[in-house]
Amino acid sequence: MGTNGKTFYIAYMCDHSYVLAAALEAFGMAAEVMPVPDDETMNLGLDSMLGRECSPCFMTTGDMIRRARQPDFDPKKAIMLMPTANGPCRFGQYNVLQRRILDDYGLQDVEFFSSSAGDSYQGLGDHPNQMRLLVWDGAVATDLLQKLLHAYRPYEVNKGQTDGIYKEGLQQIITAIRAGGGNALSQALDHIARQFEALPVDRSEPRPIIGLVGEIYLRFCPYANQDIIRQVEEAGGEVVLASMIEWFYFTNWSYMEETRDVGQYFKYLTTAFTDMYQWYREHKFARRVAHLLKHPYEAPIKDLMNNIRPYYDPALSTEAVLTLGKAIELAKHGASGILNIMPFTCMPGIIVAGLAPRVRADLANIPWLDVIFDAQAGTNFHTRLEAFMYQSTQYYRRVIVNN
Repeated sequence: MGTNGKTFYIAYMCDHSYVLAAALEAFGMAAEVMPVPDDETMNLGLDSMLGRECSPCFMTTGDMIRRARQPDFDPKKAIMLMPTANGPCRFGQYNVLQRRILDDYGLQDVEFFSSSAGDSYQGLGDHPNQMRLLVWDGAVATDLLQKLLHAYRPYEVNKGQTDGIYKEGLQQIITAIRAGGGNALSQALDHIARQFEALPVDRSEPRPIIGLVGEIYLRFCPYANQDIIRQVEEAGGEVVLASMIEWFYFTNWSYMEETRDVGQYFKYLTTAFTDMYQWYREHKFARRVAHLLKHPYEAPIKDLMNNIRPYYDPALSTEAVLTLGKAIELAKHGASGILNIMPFTCMPGIIVAGLAPRVRADLANIPWLDVIFDAQAGTNFHTRLEAFMYQSTQYYRRVIVNN
C-alpha cells in the first residue's frame, strides 16, 4: 500500500511498538509511536465510551484522541495502525468503534489500517513479506532483551544499572531495525550480551519464579498493569513474562489449522514455511544471548496446545489457549506461581480463571492469582499480591527446592 506521504501512528503497548515504527521507517514509511498512556489518555477514552469496553480499548482510544488534539496533527496525513483479530474477543471490534469515535470528533479524514491475526498478519507496504520478517527479527530481539532484564534486575548489585543497560540495548535494536536488521541486529545483541555479562549481580538468595501470562496488552503495558513486574520484584520474586513472539507463532498455528481444514493447501504450506523461517531467525538471534538465560528459546506452540488438551480444546481458540498452555509450560519448568492478568469482563480471561482450579490440582496446587484490571486502581491489589508472593515462596521451598 502506498502511504502518499502519510504517517502511521502507533499506540504504545510496549517497547515492541518502537521496533514496529523502526521497521516501517526502514521501508520508507513515516511512523510515530504515540506517548506512553497515562491518566489523561485513560480519561479521554472513558469519556468517549459507555464504560463496558475493556481497558486496553479505553487506553488506545485515548491515545488517538490525545494525539489528534495536538496542533501539529494533520488528519489528512494520518493513518492509525490498529491490528485486529477474528473471533469473539472485543479486540476485533476496536478499530470499528475507534473509527466511529474519531468521526464524532470530526476526524473523518484519518485513515485506519488494521492487519489481522486471521491471516497471520500478512504485512503492509510495497514489500509486505520483507516488512513482516523485519518486524519479526525486531520482536525476537526485544523479547530477548526483556528476558535478560527480568532475569537480572532482581539480582543487580547497583540499583538502576540493569534498566540503563536495557534502555541502551533497546535503542541499539531500534537503530539496527531502522537500518534493515541483519548484521547490525546481530551486533546489537552481541553488545547487549557483553553488557549483561559484565553486570554485577548477587544471586546468593534465590527467588521464586513467577510466570506472568494473560491478555497481551495488559501484561506488557506498565501503566495498564500498575507496573506489576516491578511490584513482584520488590516483593522478592523473579518474573518470566510470556513473550510477544509467542502470539505470532500462535497466529501462524491458527492460520495453518484453518487453511488445512478447508483444503487451502497453498496457503497452509506458505505459512508453514514462514513459520519455519521465523523459528530459524529466532534461534539465530537467541544463540547470541542463550548462555545468559535459563530458557532462551520459545516453547513450540504445538507443545502449549498439547498442554491444554485435557482442559480445553485448542480449536476453540481465543487468547485463553495461550494463557493456559503457557502457564502449564512455566509450571513444568520451575515456576512457583502464576499471575493471570485480564481486563474486566474479558471472555478469554474468564475462561482461564474458570479452568485454573483444575489446572492447579494437576500442578501440585501451584499458587495462582487472577488479576483483573479495569479503569480503576484496585484498592486491595497490593494485599493480594503480598499474600500470593508469600504462597509462592512457600511453594518454592516445598516443591521446587525439594525436587
